[in-house]
Amino acid sequence: MLKATWDLRSVLSIHILRLVAGILVVRLIYPLFFTASSFIIELTDRLIVLALVVWKVRDTQGSWRELGLSPRNWGANVMKGLAGGVALLLVSLYSERLYTTLLLVEPTQHPLVAQVQAAISWEQLIIPLFLAGIAAPVTEEMLYRLFTFLPLKDRWGLWGGALASASIFALFHFNAYWLVEMIIVGIGFALLYYWTGSLLTAITAHSFINTSKIIMMYLGVPLVQ
Repeated sequence: MLKATWDLRSVLSIHILRLVAGILVVRLIYPLFFTASSFIIELTDRLIVLALVVWKVRDTQGSWRELGLSPRNWGANVMKGLAGGVALLLVSLYSERLYTTLLLVEPTQHPLVAQVQAAISWEQLIIPLFLAGIAAPVTEEMLYRLFTFLPLKDRWGLWGGALASASIFALFHFNAYWLVEMIIVGIGFALLYYWTGSLLTAITAHSFINTSKIIMMYLGVPLVQ
């Protein structure tokens, strides 16, 4: 049974602390010693998220096993995550094409996208694949599904919690173009997590989508037409 041991006030405080800590470290501390690259900035944010979530879950006596972080049935959960990732990838690609054809809008370029498009060898994809295919899925599913979705579900039910947590997930990417797509995909991640009882399914689906898009961009496969 997936149930949070923390409340919505804790969720709000962690999201605020993430922003404050990130600004302090990246804008005030790092400049004193070096100029941080986009990789360092991105990695710093991921580590801050992970540290804050782990701290709050432990502080509230949460059980990682009961929260869906367990190696039990990992093989089956990975396969379920891959199946969910395929379905959500199709939804993601379709929505992007819908934006460009019906709404006549173009996406703003993400630094990782620019890096992938400029890559001339597979070796140059190591950093984008690590950040988008491993770091982002692990930390974002920990923050937005495990930590944010569960108390919202307890308060407003499965669909209310899925929609609210997915909306927060989308808004914190600060990109209006991706808003609707990320809400839909975020709901999918939450449902995978809830229905399987394992966060690994959501992490796997998230990783599959991000990794697939990076490979498609590198190979020149158009994400939008």
